[in-house]
Amino acid sequence: MAMSFEEFRSSLISADLRAGLGVQLTDLEAQQVADDPASAQSWYAYWLSTQPATPPPPAGPAFDAPPPVFDAAPPGFDAPPPAYAAGPGYPAQYGGPVGSPVYPGYEPAPEGRPGTKKRVGLWVTLSILGALLLITAIVVIFAFATARHWTKTDVPEQPETFRSEEYETGRVDVTMDDVNPCTVNQDWTDCTNLMVATYTAACVDVELTETATLLCAEYSTAIDEMKALDGDGYFVATLGTYGSLHQTPEIDTRQVSNDDYEPAVTHEAVCYLDFIGECE
Repeated sequence: MAMSFEEFRSSLISADLRAGLGVQLTDLEAQQVADDPASAQSWYAYWLSTQPATPPPPAGPAFDAPPPVFDAAPPGFDAPPPAYAAGPGYPAQYGGPVGSPVYPGYEPAPEGRPGTKKRVGLWVTLSILGALLLITAIVVIFAFATARHWTKTDVPEQPETFRSEEYETGRVDVTMDDVNPCTVNQDWTDCTNLMVATYTAACVDVELTETATLLCAEYSTAIDEMKALDGDGYFVATLGTYGSLHQTPEIDTRQVSNDDYEPAVTHEAVCYLDFIGECE
């Protein structure tokens, strides 16, 4: 009775059973064929085609003969199927497209341990990435260490402007007109008292300007002289040169701000490597 497909597939994994079947595959190739049902079916069909037809049993009682030894494919038989079937672009178990079909007697060139090339390529890639990351880190650290900070003016300062304005200083000016407070034939004492009243109204209990201070002092001296000349029955014969005093507030001019000062609008700028960021 012929070996079933499942028995054939299980036998591929064992080197001894595989040799008995006459299937010339390496351990790696046999594992790949066993793992791929389509390739295993192709190899099973090929193996069945290499088996001789079983003769009918002889008449009469006889002992069954032992099963024939599985030999290699005789000359003239069709070439065996590839080690495992795959469509275009079907990836192999260990990466990469399927290579040339494997058949009995095929000896692949030794390529080292499986996966060696993949690991070497991975390490090369990781090494390159590590070097790039290291260079990037060095550049970033250098950029921050040599960064130049400066103050950038966005809007210039608006200086304050002023206007002229008149104002009262709080002091008073005193002027004297030509109208004497006294009259002719007036009692001397009454005339003196009028001059004192004029002086008090204009010069007392106020802050005088320098000019007003001199005028009030001169007027006070004249009053003192009139008091010294006073006597019983004295009267004013003629009017003197002194007139009446008048008080006016002192006016001055000052500069008043228009309250239009605007500070400059700035921000802190930074320049990296003399070309990244805000560089002057």
